[in-house]
Amino acid sequence: MKDTLANRLETLQAAFDKEGLSGLILNQGAYVYHLTDWLPPSWATIFAVVGSGELILVTPFVPEGIEPVWSAAITTEDTVAGLEQALSQARMLGGPLGVVMGAFPAANALPLSGQVELRDATDLMYDVTAAKDEVAQQAIRERVSYLDKAFEVAKTAIKPGVSETAVFGAIFTSLAQSLGGTLTLDCNFGSGPRTLGNEPEPTNKLLEAGEVVMIDLFPVMGGYVADYTRNFVVGKPTDDQLAQHATLERALAAGESILRPGTKASEIDQLVRKTLEDEGWGEFAYQHHTGHAFGLTIPEPPWLLPDVDMPLRAGMVIAVEPGIYHPANGGMRLEGNYIITEDGPESLVGFPARLIACE
Repeated sequence: MKDTLANRLETLQAAFDKEGLSGLILNQGAYVYHLTDWLPPSWATIFAVVGSGELILVTPFVPEGIEPVWSAAITTEDTVAGLEQALSQARMLGGPLGVVMGAFPAANALPLSGQVELRDATDLMYDVTAAKDEVAQQAIRERVSYLDKAFEVAKTAIKPGVSETAVFGAIFTSLAQSLGGTLTLDCNFGSGPRTLGNEPEPTNKLLEAGEVVMIDLFPVMGGYVADYTRNFVVGKPTDDQLAQHATLERALAAGESILRPGTKASEIDQLVRKTLEDEGWGEFAYQHHTGHAFGLTIPEPPWLLPDVDMPLRAGMVIAVEPGIYHPANGGMRLEGNYIITEDGPESLVGFPARLIACE
């Protein structure tokens, strides 16, 4: 692991040097974990100051049981003073520094603005971490497998009269047990008419016979993300529901067939949407994106959209998620997760990509 962390740091240092930056200040837990193998607790404000040959932590405490890869750790609750000390120690005061602007606290940015020039390094961080190394790929495989188990639990839990939140609770418990720790579970979860809504979340609504239950899980688990969707029916699905889902299965397979390095995001979007239109579902086809990358955070570029021409790269992890939202049959979204390799896509999901009858 030490060699992997050293390679990640070296790659990052080469990237910010190319951009004319003196270094970076990173405060997102995912990036701190990526560089140190230490996942800070969500309540702690941690900064990784990355310079040429330097990685300095500014932290309220030093973690135990972690082999330090940082050159120094400044332990303080005063993050402004701690950052000033770290920047001075790394000889980075006065130079342009990169930060992820959307995540960097204003309480730190304002006091530093008179001493350094802060530039947005959001795209730089996405680019540097887009192709996952073998350690990250294996971690993501494991986390997607946790979703496989969670969907099996959902299949058992879905019954008439059971609430959406009860099913969600069973899913959360399954994921926590698989991970062996805490997690953040974001999701889209809707049943019946709620499957047609914009990003529904679980409520106390009771499930009724014949309803579609759409579950899109995208948890953050131990520093990595998984993200896929499956559809269930409370009882036996109708022929129309099965036909709708079968079209989604073909659309997903079409997208999967061109997942390789060099394929443009827009090409995937076009092919998947065309499949739905050619089979007569265009009126009810999804208005959202066709997918996106993920892994350390969610989402990550590229978005699979008509105007995004970013090519796929080997090592990227991609979600493809077409949907059909029919007022009579119910809303359905079907999603796959893939690692892009030189030989094509490696599918990560293990739970069946079919409409699941819960009888």
